[in-house]
Amino acid sequence: MAKFSPKKPARKGVRKKKTGRRIGLFCLFLLVTVTLAAGVYFMVLQPGTQPETPYPLLSEQAKKKPLPQAPPVSTRHKKSGEKPSPAKPLVAIVIDDMGNRQNTGKAAIALDLPLSFAFLPFTPFSAELQKEAQAKGRDILLHLPLEPMDPKWHAGPGALTTPMDLETMRTIFLEDLQAVPKAIGINNHMGSRFTSNPQAMRSLLELVRSHDLFFLDSVTAPQSVAYDLAREMGIKAERRTVFLDNDQNPDKIRAQLDLLIKLAGEHGQAVGIGHPYPATLEALRQYQAPLRTQTKMVGIHSLVH
Repeated sequence: MAKFSPKKPARKGVRKKKTGRRIGLFCLFLLVTVTLAAGVYFMVLQPGTQPETPYPLLSEQAKKKPLPQAPPVSTRHKKSGEKPSPAKPLVAIVIDDMGNRQNTGKAAIALDLPLSFAFLPFTPFSAELQKEAQAKGRDILLHLPLEPMDPKWHAGPGALTTPMDLETMRTIFLEDLQAVPKAIGINNHMGSRFTSNPQAMRSLLELVRSHDLFFLDSVTAPQSVAYDLAREMGIKAERRTVFLDNDQNPDKIRAQLDLLIKLAGEHGQAVGIGHPYPATLEALRQYQAPLRTQTKMVGIHSLVH
């Protein structure tokens, strides 16, 4: 009779409870997974929801559109019978946001590299640093503040916005330009909304043309129309190829310099944009030999066309 023990039904009940508990835990795990996946999508992957940063990550735009090729190798060797050596790719590095940092600004200008410098208007050390850059024969640009996509970022004093009428835009543009009187060109500070707006960019480029300047598109938005529109209007222009220091880790900056040299070799020329950060300056000091041996460094004016 022992084999018909009445305890058996109790054990079945325990098994049923354990099975139910496992199913419940699985359902809870599934719910948490789905919730996390939805959160990642809406916060990170959903188009148009990413917040703008002042120094955005490398855009794919420069890779989609071929860059101009390097000039042909000189024919001076033909008469002498020397074997011509291949031309080195051209590289320009522009240091943005000049004028806010005195010590690192001076250190950047002092580097034994033909860097170009883009000065923000109305910054405390701008006039002093512009004189030093001019004395070294460096290219000087107006780092023009333009409206960003995300309103939480403010482009700073002298910013142009898309709702501005032409007269207001002209007045502010002239004030900005007077703050950087030796500028030979313009590049945008922030400006993802502005440079993506054809009407606003056309108005700005008319002002750029009227002062015989060129425009360097920093490509802070992949949908920027600035470079293409400038070329269409017959204005000398170029676009940024690589941002050097979104991540101020020296190893990451050196990796970006590697990428800059690689893309210059593939396309004949390339433009890097960095900032007067200590890590950036140290990386440039350490990278002088590769830049000099593998490329021909030039001021940004040499690459606009």
